Amino acid sequence: MSLLCVKDLHVQFHEREQEEEAVRRLSFTVRPGEVLGVVGESGSGKSTAMQAILGLLPERAQVSCRQITLDGADITPPPPGADRRSRRMYERKMEGVRGCRIGMVFQEPLSSLNPSVKVGRQITETIRAHRKCSKKAAKERAAELLGMVGILEGEMRMRQYPFELSGGMRQRVALAIALAGEPRLLIADEPTTALDVTVQAQILDFLKRIAEETGMAMILVSHDLRVIAALCRRMLVLKDGVLVEEGTAEQMFQNPKHEYTRELVRHGARLDEPPKFVENVEYGKAGDSLLAVDAVSRAFSRGGSGRRIEAVRRVSFQIGRGETLGLVGESGCGKSTLASLVTGMLSPDGGTVQYHGEGRVQMVFQDPYASLNPRMTVGDALAEPLMLNTDMSKEERSQRVREMLLMTGLRPEDAAKYPQAFSGGQRQRICIARALIAEPRLVVCDEPVTSLDVTVQAQILELLERVQRERQISYLFISHDLQVVRRLSRRVGIMYAGSIVESGEPETVYKEPWHPYTRALLAAALTHGPQRGGQCNGSMHSTGMYSAGMHRIKGQAADLPERGCPFAPRCAYAMERCGREMPEMYRIGAREVACFLVHRKAASQPHIGAQSAQAPHEYGI
Repeated sequence: MSLLCVKDLHVQFHEREQEEEAVRRLSFTVRPGEVLGVVGESGSGKSTAMQAILGLLPERAQVSCRQITLDGADITPPPPGADRRSRRMYERKMEGVRGCRIGMVFQEPLSSLNPSVKVGRQITETIRAHRKCSKKAAKERAAELLGMVGILEGEMRMRQYPFELSGGMRQRVALAIALAGEPRLLIADEPTTALDVTVQAQILDFLKRIAEETGMAMILVSHDLRVIAALCRRMLVLKDGVLVEEGTAEQMFQNPKHEYTRELVRHGARLDEPPKFVENVEYGKAGDSLLAVDAVSRAFSRGGSGRRIEAVRRVSFQIGRGETLGLVGESGCGKSTLASLVTGMLSPDGGTVQYHGEGRVQMVFQDPYASLNPRMTVGDALAEPLMLNTDMSKEERSQRVREMLLMTGLRPEDAAKYPQAFSGGQRQRICIARALIAEPRLVVCDEPVTSLDVTVQAQILELLERVQRERQISYLFISHDLQVVRRLSRRVGIMYAGSIVESGEPETVYKEPWHPYTRALLAAALTHGPQRGGQCNGSMHSTGMYSAGMHRIKGQAADLPERGCPFAPRCAYAMERCGREMPEMYRIGAREVACFLVHRKAASQPHIGAQSAQAPHEYGI
């Protein structure tokens, strides 16, 4: 018997005399204890369908469905044009379904968490709304739920506001709230999209464990095929609101039937391919540097304690003309702060940032929702940099806007629309078009493809590569996605706790990581498609095809020591010296690493040096 059964779901939006079919005749089932994956590009109807099932769509959405049943009970929405009494009855019915029988986790936890209410209160109120218990019992249960989702010091975290938590912690809080009503079915809509690889692995591991231990069914919605393959045994593929293919994850990856599914798999697999650079340019020569960052530091005060926390600590690097430097690290490691220092939005406490180019420096931000003015049309937003910085005529600006929209995979007619008319992925494309339209020499990209599906990711990366070849634009490319950085970058820097702990060419760093933190990051990363059991990042489990790498790093990134190597408390290879001294950056050929295990000056290991490129293996790294 199916837990959830959806028959012929149809959703149509009415917007200013225009009609758009978002979901068309969608039918599927979810069995008890099953983890079902739903995959498709931005705008394919994935999220719309899930919200329609829960009755969460706005009034402008017209929902019709032959039948929706949950555990045999009918929860079909009233037909279009139904009277108020029918709608009130349906809403009362759904109040007993949402949270209690079906829980939902949204993509952006800040949109579902109240920023003015402490975390503990939000969880306890949810618990008491679904079960009769005292405030004390609800508080104890809230702390228990936080522990279940992997948040340490739950009672302390309950006294904090959502903005005081990292992105990964906020997503865990959202999961705790969704589980507070002990639902039979959990709908997770892009739950790991904005998370770094280690937190992503932990969240997926937690979802897998919850499904196995409680028997709770789950619908995992994602544009990331790697996430779907890691957790789901069966998957649905949606395109333009239509279900185009359904089957096991293994079947979808190994022998997809529909051309659209084959395209998704093909584009996803390309992210795992090594980069192919046409020109052979040597960087780092004197006078060739476009950007030089030397020993830059920046600290912030924590609350009212007066304590200064170093977000960036003595970071140095150079970016050549036409070169891409990729930065990878966990949330809170200082990547975005460093981007703000490079663009001049923040001033360093120490060190220097020197830009030697004549063109502008532009930035693509992580959050496209906050980057666009909701009161400006897309055309006006794109034309504004041209109006302020060029003498182009109105017709020339309009033509340039049309070119940039086409270049980034949008339509010329989109210029007349406002940001709210677009999906998250489409908004990010608009932000990239706005950054490129002024023809900058250096573009700082802060998670520019995080919210994009694999096909659009491939298009954007190909666009950035083509623009770089044609115009010799340089990129500082920041991402938590290791494969995206590998695809685009000539050099990669691994950041931890405000410092770059390892750098080098992506192929050598990824193939043979030397720093223990780099190794942990790579072990936690998901690869494209199901991996056979026994490989380092895949093993069979009962709910889905394969688990993620799930390489556990003990402790949390915020648990920084007052002295010594910042990674020492979490490092399985830490020596006594690591707790006393901060390792310097040591260079071996084109590689640099800040670790005593490969440090020339390590007194306990005097033979490690430039002549020993294989030295890290001597210590099991």
